[in-house]
Amino acid sequence: MIGVTYSTGTSEQYELVANQPLLMQIEAMETGIIIKVANLSTSITFIIFQIHSQRLTLTLSLTNTYNYESTVKGNNIGLIYRVATPGSAAMVYLNNTHNATVDVLLAAFTYTANDPIPGGCSLEFPQEEAPYLKLQYSHVLTTVDFQLANLGISKDCEDSVTKNSLEYDIYLYFLKQNELGAEEYFSSLIKLLSIDSIQKFGRKIHSLHHSEKTSLAFSSYPRKGAAYAVIVRDTTLKTSAAYVPILSYSCDVIEGSTNSCADIGDVVGTVVTFLIGLLGLFMCFFGHRFFKTEMFFVGFLAMLAVSLPLFELGTQLSNEDVIVTGILLGVLSGMIWILVWVCLGIPVVSLLLTGGVLGYLFASLIFFTPFGSLDSLRNGVSYSMVFMSIILFLTAFLLPLNKLLSIAATSLVGSYSFTVSIDQFTRGSLSYIVLNSIRHGYNHFVEAFVYTPFQTNEIVLSVVWGILSISGAVFQVYRERNRPPFPPPPYRTWRTYVQATRELENSSDEESHDQEREPLIQSRLPALLYGATVDAVTGERLLDARRQTL
Repeated sequence: MIGVTYSTGTSEQYELVANQPLLMQIEAMETGIIIKVANLSTSITFIIFQIHSQRLTLTLSLTNTYNYESTVKGNNIGLIYRVATPGSAAMVYLNNTHNATVDVLLAAFTYTANDPIPGGCSLEFPQEEAPYLKLQYSHVLTTVDFQLANLGISKDCEDSVTKNSLEYDIYLYFLKQNELGAEEYFSSLIKLLSIDSIQKFGRKIHSLHHSEKTSLAFSSYPRKGAAYAVIVRDTTLKTSAAYVPILSYSCDVIEGSTNSCADIGDVVGTVVTFLIGLLGLFMCFFGHRFFKTEMFFVGFLAMLAVSLPLFELGTQLSNEDVIVTGILLGVLSGMIWILVWVCLGIPVVSLLLTGGVLGYLFASLIFFTPFGSLDSLRNGVSYSMVFMSIILFLTAFLLPLNKLLSIAATSLVGSYSFTVSIDQFTRGSLSYIVLNSIRHGYNHFVEAFVYTPFQTNEIVLSVVWGILSISGAVFQVYRERNRPPFPPPPYRTWRTYVQATRELENSSDEESHDQEREPLIQSRLPALLYGATVDAVTGERLLDARRQTL
């Protein structure tokens, strides 16, 4: 890792060592601070000054007048300083306009005339040369924008040589889970300052050419820090340069703010997840035995997966209202699916939805792996076709083995539901196996790069999920080994009982009709009163009055 110099003071001038990060504190309302780099090699033609602050925005400028075209404000910002005289010192100006002391990370990286200039062909940012990234986030998507680079010899940005020579590598780095402190923040950014460090610690996501968009979308994970870095490469001269990295938690680390990280999660969602987890644990070990409960479970989950994105996108309901509405519809859907089994009594029909839910989880699991990050799947048609094909294939393959399908679905889906309820409290990422699939119903999410942090917490919970799934399946197979594949259909059982009762009554009526002198009502008296032992007409003693009623 790059070495770090720590400094604290109220001096109005700080001198940096080239290519050496500096951690320091800037006092409240301290403005006009000079950041200087001296003792430069004569081969240096430009320097990228950058500054990073976790909580409060700072202002960086090339001039002490802070002109709009030469000034940038933010948390992860940088500017390019052109060295006019070889070997001369370079300086920029920094302002802290907040009434609070700010911890900052400063760095100045030097480049030569052969190195490409990050953001050197800026068209959308205020500066002509903008080496920094811009980031916008929601609870679903994070968008990162950067400007095209120029060659170190400053060719025309529209020149074909410039366009064809430059390529851009996009890197992603996840912070430790639930670490919102300054120490983890700055140590993570330090890993993404230099080219070698980015390639060592970052995960290469994608490579761009000049013809592709420089606006990239990523899946958001609130409270899970993600840092983004870009390296531009000159494929002709085999040189490269790094843009200023940027970091986001997909929420605001400042407590009390509108989108504070402390407010992530709600009571309704937590309670619902916990209850679904308990039901899932029951399903894992007893799902097939309690078949009607299984029908309710899959009907509930299927409607919940469909209704959540629809109501969040198509209505103005709050997050809690969306969850409550989805739950109510899920309960209704579960009751309807129970009626399908009660009325039809056909296992193959009732297990269609069970197979669909199992297939949905299996397809989501496949897309949770690096397979889901293939560029060919980052469009709506390809994604939908592959996803639905997995669901249909798994359902069609297991449907003839309907008992096995029922046991496999209840053990896998049930154990996953229980594991997610634990994941909710540990603020892990296993819930995003399914949530990322649900998110594909949102606008433009299919175009996003979907990479999810998978760290110690996820590894442990994945092992728990696997053990529960296998244990539940083995237990159910052993428990059901000598039982009929499915319980008798409720409606058919009731209908058979009614028909048998009617046939018994008709048989009794026919026998009574053959006895011409025997009154109808009196002849049925022993059937109604099992205690009667004398025939009401003949007066003869009945040896077995109970048998006569049959």
